[in-house]
Amino acid sequence: MPIWQPLFTDPTGTPVEMTPEGLLDTCRTYHQIFYSIEATGGATAPATWSLLGEHTDHSGGVVLASLAQWSVAVTVSANAAAVINVTTVSGAEGGIDKQSIPVEEVAERAAVQQATVDVHGRLIQVPAPEGGVAARLGGVAWTMIHRQMLSRDTCGLDITVVSTIPAKVGLGEAAAIDVATALALFTEESNDPPVRTRLAEICSQAADTFAGIPPVRARHTVALRGGHEVISVVDYSDGSVTQAPHPVSRSGGLSAFAVMAPMTPTTDNNPDETRRRRNFIDEATRSFSVESLRLLPDATVRVVEWLQATREVTGRRDLPTVEQARNWLTFWEQETLRAQQLASALRARRQQDIATLIEASQRDMICMYGIPTTDEAVAGLCMNRGALSARSASAGITHGVITLIDAPKAPNFSADLADDGLLVIPLGHGDIAQKYF
Repeated sequence: MPIWQPLFTDPTGTPVEMTPEGLLDTCRTYHQIFYSIEATGGATAPATWSLLGEHTDHSGGVVLASLAQWSVAVTVSANAAAVINVTTVSGAEGGIDKQSIPVEEVAERAAVQQATVDVHGRLIQVPAPEGGVAARLGGVAWTMIHRQMLSRDTCGLDITVVSTIPAKVGLGEAAAIDVATALALFTEESNDPPVRTRLAEICSQAADTFAGIPPVRARHTVALRGGHEVISVVDYSDGSVTQAPHPVSRSGGLSAFAVMAPMTPTTDNNPDETRRRRNFIDEATRSFSVESLRLLPDATVRVVEWLQATREVTGRRDLPTVEQARNWLTFWEQETLRAQQLASALRARRQQDIATLIEASQRDMICMYGIPTTDEAVAGLCMNRGALSARSASAGITHGVITLIDAPKAPNFSADLADDGLLVIPLGHGDIAQKYF
């Protein structure tokens, strides 16, 4: 399989420059063709990839993530039909996908996702969202309206998406589309840090409410608040975003790739299990009246004791077993510590420490998070081929492995994996999301 390099043409057949600006110009042209109206807003957003910690964001942990050079462009315009229309043009297959949803149905889906409690004050679990790109982007607009970031006079929307980010490999295509849509809809100054913080929160809230797959909040945060040629360190105990030197640089001496086996069976992934863990976190934090488990002293011991008592008194079987919960809590705690240590190792340029920490994270995900066997096999192959590290890009949600290797070895390494039939995606440096008009 060839190394990932999408060939993209505009409606006239002219090759498109693979830059955010080039994609946006093409997206604008397609929008005019699809909807017979000029777009009134346009923005771009980059791919994102996690170095470590993405499973801890819901528990208040620390996530290290980077921007990549692949990106999406989104253009929007209003319609009077009270319908959300989304047309997606993919740079991978060159295909065009069209989806629509009435605005009224978006509101109905939002109502179903609102949390309620039973007569005993216990949280009633809501059903998993139905998903779909039209519902998800309609949800971004719905959430912006209710967070007073978009006019309540907004009725229907026509949305065009052009993407060069490969789907389902852990590079955050859906999150990038969320971010670009929010920026395209936002009509005021979008470069102020407080505004970008709110937009990231809105995108994560909308994805949590409307998307079929639970979102990684750090993707929205880094796409809007990250930086070029740095690793963003997102600490969810206080919402801060700081930077660490990027290992993929002249001084770092490494190259990065996303690698995936083709025709990977989607049954290996289990987003419902990820949602189950998040529901457990939500109920535990609510019971202890804290914003996140990380703010709870002795969280592992106290939450396990609370769980034992709850199961004994109520007999509930929707909760995890004590052993499961102890494994999850231990993983979140250790992974947060590893993320902090990795940020220090990056700043000190301790390459061997970087590899050791990433290897420990991968090992614990296998034991506690049940990585699909294809991910484990691909990671093992990368290590056998000389990689410094190989770690699942988003275990249990998508397939794909993020691998780091010494830069001089990168050309032969990537070519050999491609010859083996694997999808190999080079990961360069990207730019944060931008609104253009």
